Amino acid sequence: MIKFITKNLAEIKEIIGYYINTGIPDYHKNIEEIKKSKNTVILGNFDGVHKGHQIILEKAVKQAKEKNLKTIVYTFSEYPKNKQTKITTCSEKAYLLSKSKIDYLYLEQFEKVKNYSPKEFVEKVLIDTLNANEVYCGFNFTFGKDKSGNVDILKKLLKKKNIKLNVQDAVLDEDGEVISSTRVRNLVKKGDFDKVRELLGHNFIILGEVVYGKQLGRVIGFPTANLKFENKIYPEFGVYGVKIHIQDNDIIYNGVMNIGKNPTVDVGVLSVETNIFDFNEDIYGKIILIEVLENIRREKKFGSVEELKEQIGKDVYYWKNKILDKDKYQKENR
Repeated sequence: MIKFITKNLAEIKEIIGYYINTGIPDYHKNIEEIKKSKNTVILGNFDGVHKGHQIILEKAVKQAKEKNLKTIVYTFSEYPKNKQTKITTCSEKAYLLSKSKIDYLYLEQFEKVKNYSPKEFVEKVLIDTLNANEVYCGFNFTFGKDKSGNVDILKKLLKKKNIKLNVQDAVLDEDGEVISSTRVRNLVKKGDFDKVRELLGHNFIILGEVVYGKQLGRVIGFPTANLKFENKIYPEFGVYGVKIHIQDNDIIYNGVMNIGKNPTVDVGVLSVETNIFDFNEDIYGKIILIEVLENIRREKKFGSVEELKEQIGKDVYYWKNKILDKDKYQKENR
């Protein structure tokens, strides 16, 4: 199981809650561990953990095992600008990176290192803190104060320390275009989740704690699990077909999610509400993970709550039947 290194546990409270049996990360213990081991360090923002990121992670993990090195992903826990354009929150990024078989995820505070020169970054971070024996990064990696360092500068600085740098070239999609976090962000905004899935290599996810909402869904016969939604990019307002994973529960549920501001009842606040099919348990305070699969329809203001209720019934009916058709197709083609 991956070990997290962070001084700010609040930034990954959702992933700690979701992995309920892992315990609270011990910062000082984990720091001492990496200082005693020989390490492969993988640098990058890893927003979305897309296919390009996954290739560099796979290469690094494979080579590290052959050389008996531990693997450390070093990334920032927060983004200094444009926080609301993130594909993944800190906890979501940690969840996806935990699937890559790395040993440690080091979440750095940007403010701590933002004024380091490239030389200081190499000496204070890569050598003194992470005890790097080998380093991996993408072709467009920048570092140091005002992004003054690039791949060429990093290679020269590491060469002086006899540390090998492995640079991952651009990874292309089926159309020959570079896979990037920027492209994924634009596709999420458009709600093109087939293409999002192609570039990410996994579904777009939302990870969060179930909180109390207006409970209108329960009143109209479609109870929902409500999530806080902040500091993250979101698709156009509407209804989506989703899969739901619940903390401490091995069953994967189907459902429909509404993201928007509920104009029919004039809530006016951005909310994420998910109706989980065939489920009727109290999960307030629990962490759930939602995989977004398909846009069913855009958000619309209805003339009455009764009209809204009727449309939600149609949304549920559509998605349940699509799931049944998909399951039938998969069984017939096994």
